[in-house]
Amino acid sequence: MKLKAILWDYDGTLVDSTKKNIRVTKEILKHFIPEIKQHMPIALTSIDEYQKANYRYKNWKELYEHAYGLTMEQIEEAGKLWSPYQLQDDSNAELFEGLLDIIPRLPVKSQGICSQNSAQNIEKTLASYGLASFFPVIIGVDEVGFGEQKPNPSGYLKCLSKLGVDYEDSILVYIGDHAEDVVFAKNAEKCLLEYLREKNKISTVKIITIGVNYSGSDATTWAVKPDYVVTSPKEIECIITEINKN
Repeated sequence: MKLKAILWDYDGTLVDSTKKNIRVTKEILKHFIPEIKQHMPIALTSIDEYQKANYRYKNWKELYEHAYGLTMEQIEEAGKLWSPYQLQDDSNAELFEGLLDIIPRLPVKSQGICSQNSAQNIEKTLASYGLASFFPVIIGVDEVGFGEQKPNPSGYLKCLSKLGVDYEDSILVYIGDHAEDVVFAKNAEKCLLEYLREKNKISTVKIITIGVNYSGSDATTWAVKPDYVVTSPKEIECIITEINKN
């Protein structure tokens, strides 16, 4: 089987956006907790506490419910505020070391991003690093419905479709820093295999997952293990190169 596409998570995988996300989250929470400075959630008191909370919960909706105390109705409203507030913050998230050189060298033309950040914000940041052209499709928080956020596979399937990837008898890759990124990819693989069976195809598809540890997570502890665990972006290039040879 041939390697056809590489899809990436964004926050904690391509960029270190922790500081910006903390600022944006505080601004959003002011809509629901006007005295937020007097009642600051522990998860927003430091980078370490934010990272602990971020990796503790399955997705941003659980984070907002359990770490910030919002109701599901408030969480849905907060989701609509995320993109505007990300774009209002002019600061750039920091690209992880090495990726500026690595991404253009990867032996696959089809690359996309599946993220719970704002697609406009992601595109703006990547453009500032001269990398926007390598990611023609970005599926962000606004491109899938409220009930279709990770680990629901809708974002992955939509990204593949927009990239125009023929996934029959192919290998796909998903790279992420969160335990649910692996579940997200596995759910997508299951859907793709079901599509092939429904069409009476004898072909197959495999999604290889790469869990990254360089942003503060520990992929070795995830309930669903990734196929590979990396501690630096350079290791991603080595893995992709090896997969492409087979």
